[in-house]
Amino acid sequence: MALDTLYQWVYPLKPQERKRTKQMHILCLGLPRTATDSLRVALTTLGYNYVYHGFDHIADARDCVNWVHLWSLKTSGKPITRGDFDRVIGHCEAVTDAPACEFAEELIKAYPEAKIIINYREDVEAWHRSVINSWSTAEKRAGWVHPLLVWFHARMFWVNVNEHRLTYGGLWRGDYRKYAKDTYRDHYAMLRGLTKDMGSDKVLEFKVQDGWGPLCKFLGKDIPDEEYPNRNALEEVVAKVLESLMQDSAKAWKNLALALGVIVTGAATLIWKVKS
Repeated sequence: MALDTLYQWVYPLKPQERKRTKQMHILCLGLPRTATDSLRVALTTLGYNYVYHGFDHIADARDCVNWVHLWSLKTSGKPITRGDFDRVIGHCEAVTDAPACEFAEELIKAYPEAKIIINYREDVEAWHRSVINSWSTAEKRAGWVHPLLVWFHARMFWVNVNEHRLTYGGLWRGDYRKYAKDTYRDHYAMLRGLTKDMGSDKVLEFKVQDGWGPLCKFLGKDIPDEEYPNRNALEEVVAKVLESLMQDSAKAWKNLALALGVIVTGAATLIWKVKS
């Protein structure tokens, strides 16, 4: 956590300081690429006014500061309180996707009143292909320069720290091609272990093919007069990720140019003094 303090000094960015304004109704704790965005839209359609999804934290880097802090607490074995979570998701009635799913046990303890949805895919191999396609495509589209630019803008820096620690280091154990399937099996075994003594009124295992019926029955809602959402297109996912990652790239380029200018000027001055 000392490193986080250093980061905050070098790349100052005020974290979110939200308070709980709505009841937390639903914790969707399945992994990314299990139609989590479709589930988010479905819950919104059913009347849950704000559903925190995986795109939210990369769209607002102040959230990333909070999630990095929460991850530091988790990995150091320190307790995470309801108030700690409320600072970043206090405005939400439900959560889906990462990084929330990485705090499944802590969220269940923090919000015991919430219902739990274990969203999953039956075909783990197909899920793994989807993970590889989405992450590798985003990496290629971002290009070689992105890892350099993140050092020259505070918001880009914190998004990168979040993705490096929580997503690549935490969720994918450093290699999504090699370890994602292990993560999948371990994660769902953990979820089922945490919820095994809870009743069917508290926990729902759900896949997108189930559609409105089981979801509405579980939540006590009428079935909408529309098709269940389909928001799982790879291109849409990649576009959203890149839009968020690169929103500050122009300013980062400017800062990089200024830094290079300072270095070149300093070097030229030093050479001139040595020669004179």
